[in-house]
Amino acid sequence: MRRKILTEAARRGVLLNPEALSALVENYDENSIQSLLDKLASRSQGQEGSLVVSRETVAQLVGNQAGSEVSIGVHPQVLAKDVEEKIEVLKSCEVKPFSDDLEARKQYFADRYRKISSILRSRADISPYYPLKKARSLPDGSEGKTIVMLYEKHENYLLVEDPETVAKIMIPRECSRDLKEKMDRLVPDSVIGVSFRVSGSRLFCRTLIFPDVPLKKTRTADEDVSVLMTSDIHFGSQKFSEKAFRRMVRWLRGAGLSERERSQAFKIKYIVIAGDLVDGVGVYPQQEKELQVKDVGKQYELLSEILSQIPDYIKIVVIPGNHDAAPRALLQPPVFREYMERIEANGNLLSLSNPCVVSLHGVRFMVYHGTSMEDIATFSKNASYDRPDSSMELMLQLRHLAPVYGSRTPLLTQGSDELVVEDVPDVFHTG
Repeated sequence: MRRKILTEAARRGVLLNPEALSALVENYDENSIQSLLDKLASRSQGQEGSLVVSRETVAQLVGNQAGSEVSIGVHPQVLAKDVEEKIEVLKSCEVKPFSDDLEARKQYFADRYRKISSILRSRADISPYYPLKKARSLPDGSEGKTIVMLYEKHENYLLVEDPETVAKIMIPRECSRDLKEKMDRLVPDSVIGVSFRVSGSRLFCRTLIFPDVPLKKTRTADEDVSVLMTSDIHFGSQKFSEKAFRRMVRWLRGAGLSERERSQAFKIKYIVIAGDLVDGVGVYPQQEKELQVKDVGKQYELLSEILSQIPDYIKIVVIPGNHDAAPRALLQPPVFREYMERIEANGNLLSLSNPCVVSLHGVRFMVYHGTSMEDIATFSKNASYDRPDSSMELMLQLRHLAPVYGSRTPLLTQGSDELVVEDVPDVFHTG
């Protein structure tokens, strides 16, 4: 495209210096460039020799044409730019000393049970409630509710536990469609409510009660601003579509857009990237065969070059994924600072943990990379790689972002379980 632009410019008696050529290529589409070259050519008429054009000349010409179709990126009403930034970090973890001994794990799962049990106990349909030990001692024919953590799921019974004991809860051969569907969806290590009936000194399941999220009114911002949400850029991979990403950046700058399209682009106040900024190195066997850039530092350096072209009034919020330069186990702290310094130098980047919760103009965003979707797709019949929304729905229904322990997703099992969804977000963004 550069050669074609230079040829078209020369045909009009216009010489572009390297900076002017880069400005045209990076910011304008082909039709806009042709229009700008025509304007530049009209300036060269009547003078001897060719008109030599700098980046400043291009910017001046665009500024003089504000309001026309070639006034790309110079629009009198950049809506988001005029709105004050309102961002509050509600939850983000930092690096903590690692301890994975038995006592730490016990505390972790006890905290998970306590938090989700509290959510379940707030539901009206969890009464009458009995601890598992008490439920097992009820007389024949008694009915009630209990709260348990699932250890194993079998076709005809569930092996469950609570802080006091372990028990089997039988699944009747003839059961309701609701129970069958929830059995299919249930994954190990979930904390759930069980409606039961005592028969012959055994507990029989009547239905399962997921913690779930309550219905609530949709919350919106008072200001007319928008958020662009994306994830899994994988910069450095041969599969990364740099052309498409740069096209998105040009769109944010208003390049080559109609009046209606510019009004949409200029409402973007925030970009939220849910992990895997780069493809990393050594993430999986023989990954180097699929890498375009084989040094992780260089991957972040080149990513910084692209992100620096995003208008500085747009705040960029990023979290790590399993390909990024950060510890793999959840909770993941922010990407190691040494790799983010150049990007942060732009002044409009906020690097947080995976997961995190941020408020943007009063709207709560829960941002998570979503590695545990693989585990959920393995254990839940209704979830699949082709339907990430089904896994997201189950995470919210179980009020936990990574319920399965000991599968593909490494969990930092120490102290409190910060992956419990205690406060329901307005927006759940995951990759």
